[in-house]
Amino acid sequence: MKTTTFNLKAAVEERIGAEICPAFFQKAEQYARRKLNFINERAGREYGEDGYGDEYLAILTEEAIGQLAFSEYTHIRSMEIMAARAAQEGGECV
Repeated sequence: MKTTTFNLKAAVEERIGAEICPAFFQKAEQYARRKLNFINERAGREYGEDGYGDEYLAILTEEAIGQLAFSEYTHIRSMEIMAARAAQEGGECV
């Protein structure tokens, strides 16, 4: 039986020791569930077979959160750098 979003969010928050914004978690969960389904399909497994179920989904979701957070950070940082350059160059965007 697949874990619910509520239970998965609680498990991941416990693993990382922090509360996760619901919208951000939803993106990570979608990515992790797609990845787990792909992994299981390629191996010819059902959800939960050979340990590739709830526990692995929590691991994949935690991993996705890290990836999404890093991506967001680099995007924001890039925008800050471009804005600073534009301000130095008199408002021209390069």
